[in-house]
Amino acid sequence: ISQVVVLQQRMAALEQERAEFSKLKQQLESEFNQKRAKFKELYMSKEEELKCQAASLEGAQSELSRVQAQLEQAQADMENIKAVATVSESTKQEAVDQVKGQWQEEVASLQAIMKDTVREYEVQFHQRLEQERTQWNQYREAVEREMGELRHRLSEGGQEEENLENDMKKAQEDAEKLRSVVMPMEQEIAALKAKLTLAEDRVKELEASKVKELNHVLEAEKSCRTDLEMYVAVLNTQKSVLQEDAEKLRKELHEVCHLLELERQQHNQLKHTWQRANDQFLESQRLLMRDMQRIENVLSSEQLRQVEEIKKRDQEEDDNERIIQAKEQNEEDGTETEPLEDSFLGLSIEEVLLIYFSSLQPHSCLLQHHSAHGSMYSLDTDLVAGGPLDPYKDCLRRVQSTDSLGSSPGLQGLGGHNHKAKSASHLDESDFGPLVGADCGASEGLAGFGDTLSVSSIQLTAGHFLLTKAQEKAIKAMTPEQEETASLMSSISHAPDTAFLSPSGYRLVSDQEWNLLQQEVKNAGRKLGRRCDMCSNYEKQLQVIQGQEAETRDQVKKLQVMLRQANDQLERTLSEKQELEDSVKQGNEETIVAALMQRVHESELLLNTLQEAFSQAKRNTQEQMAVLMQSREQVAEELSRLQRDNDSLTGKRRLHLSLQQQEDFRLPTTVQELQPLVLQLREDIVAARTAADHLEEKLKAEILFLKEQLQAEQCFKENLEDTLQMEIEGCKEEIASFSSLKTELERGVCMSHSELISLNIVCVCVGQTALESQALDEKDKAQRLQAELDVSEQVQRDFVKLSQTLQVQLERIRQTDSLDRIRAILNNTNLTDISQLPET
Repeated sequence: ISQVVVLQQRMAALEQERAEFSKLKQQLESEFNQKRAKFKELYMSKEEELKCQAASLEGAQSELSRVQAQLEQAQADMENIKAVATVSESTKQEAVDQVKGQWQEEVASLQAIMKDTVREYEVQFHQRLEQERTQWNQYREAVEREMGELRHRLSEGGQEEENLENDMKKAQEDAEKLRSVVMPMEQEIAALKAKLTLAEDRVKELEASKVKELNHVLEAEKSCRTDLEMYVAVLNTQKSVLQEDAEKLRKELHEVCHLLELERQQHNQLKHTWQRANDQFLESQRLLMRDMQRIENVLSSEQLRQVEEIKKRDQEEDDNERIIQAKEQNEEDGTETEPLEDSFLGLSIEEVLLIYFSSLQPHSCLLQHHSAHGSMYSLDTDLVAGGPLDPYKDCLRRVQSTDSLGSSPGLQGLGGHNHKAKSASHLDESDFGPLVGADCGASEGLAGFGDTLSVSSIQLTAGHFLLTKAQEKAIKAMTPEQEETASLMSSISHAPDTAFLSPSGYRLVSDQEWNLLQQEVKNAGRKLGRRCDMCSNYEKQLQVIQGQEAETRDQVKKLQVMLRQANDQLERTLSEKQELEDSVKQGNEETIVAALMQRVHESELLLNTLQEAFSQAKRNTQEQMAVLMQSREQVAEELSRLQRDNDSLTGKRRLHLSLQQQEDFRLPTTVQELQPLVLQLREDIVAARTAADHLEEKLKAEILFLKEQLQAEQCFKENLEDTLQMEIEGCKEEIASFSSLKTELERGVCMSHSELISLNIVCVCVGQTALESQALDEKDKAQRLQAELDVSEQVQRDFVKLSQTLQVQLERIRQTDSLDRIRAILNNTNLTDISQLPET
């Protein structure tokens, strides 16, 4: 009965303790859930940053392709300019060759003509000379014959002296005649020779003038050709320099992209390697825990209590030995901490924790508590109690711990160094599923590690600490032996009076077997606690990656220096090119504007003269119209006067008729009275007829004169109107032509100005925008690479701070002896951001 009372009291104390631990567990779970939400937000922000970086990389690639297209277009333009230059040069050379050919043909034709004329003159002169020579030979022969005859005669006698004198006179006369014929011939020959020399001199002068003109043209062509060649050479040098710079920058960019891709591949390989190591470790842990569970199922409660006590003693001894070894190692290798800290650079928090806990005591088990609804998992801290535990409760906890076998968050997060995590759009609560924790030390180390995980700002991404469904099922699946053991433990907890009795179907082991089992457990723990070769290999790989990152940083700096030099060279070449183009365009514009202003001035002078002529013709026309109007008024007045005379005459006749009718006229009754009356009437009729004829002739003459005068005035008026109209139309046409010419000239001036300005703007803008866009793209790429390097350095520094803080906290927790101090340390640690970490 006393034992039952003691057991009841102990059960009550254990229940109270269990309630306290459950409260603490709930509190830790709530804190862990909060941290988990923060970790999820951090993960999503990192995912967005990765997406932005990928988008920026795609934009940079598109910009690079666009710059390459612009460069190809510029090369095509340069090829077109070269083709135009070669065509113009070939056309100029052909024109020069054609002019030379024409000149040579003309010179050859002139030379042929001169040679023909000289040859003809020579033939004619030779023919004349031959004829004269034959004539003179004949004449000389005749004279010689005569002289011979005369000598013969003289030899015969001197009678014929007079005849000889006569012959001598005839000979002198003939000689004079011959001289009179020969002298003009010599003068004519001399004149022809002079003409020939003048013609040759003229031909030489013409040839010299043409040669001078051709030499002047050739010199102008050579000067233009040298200018063009110099401009083309400048453009070629600029193009070659820009192409070399672009090629260098493209190669360096490709190298940097290749290095980044290699680093990404290495990170992916590292992630997969850690994942495989994690799976292997999980499997070994699961098998080990299964073996341990089977061994524990064989043991009795008293043996289990003894095992716990032995474990505690071994743990204390191992802690002491570890502290002593750490102190000795720090004294011997005081400089190894800095390389070790450098080796942690770039690693995620989970990898740091994995490397740290791999060096701790090997008694590791995976403890999680599955809730009633199966939706929440957390670290089981029931094993961290400072006082002694009930062996039945301890055994029950071990049975329950097998439901959630797994690795530590650091082991689950081996792929944290890879930047390509799961997309944020596919993240949900199931991604943050059952967490798997690892106990990598004694019970107090476990408590410190679990609480530190719940309060430290460790970025636990989905790829770091989650298990697949197959792994979770494999780990959580209970064997039939475990089910029997669980039922047995539940029966023991419900029936404390039979707690110390061994269940049916199980046998107790002997002390020798128990000691061998403890020795094997120790050996297995030591094997598990050894530092593996894979971790050292991963550290070496990390150092290699850090070296590559330093090389990449140096390459980025070199690229920035080269980019600045290329920008300076580009600005100098652009300024020189702009000055050359401005000078050429300014000269062309000045000449074009001067020619157009001259034409405009001439057109304005001509327009002024035409306006003066038109105003003068208009004044003359107005004067003539005034004269015609005056003459028309005079003719109208004359016509009205004639009409009045006609009216007056017709009125007088009527008056006379009326007067005659009123007179008492008596007809003669006899012939004698009738005759004088008839005679008188006949005389009156004759007189009236003569007066009428005279008046009629006078009026007809006046009418004809007036008609002719009117017709002449009308014709003159019509002619004058026609001529004035023609002059007006001609003036209007000339004014319209001159106005159209002026507008065309103004339009041509405006178009030439606009074309020149647009051409200058297009050329300058195309070259400048292409080069500026290329330079800006290279600058942006260099800045992005520098920003990425700065971000990576900042992240590494933050990781170093976090790892150092975790090491300090773990060391403090390891050195504490009570649960209250551990809680105080955990409560004092309240971090919400990486910036709150203390500087070390």
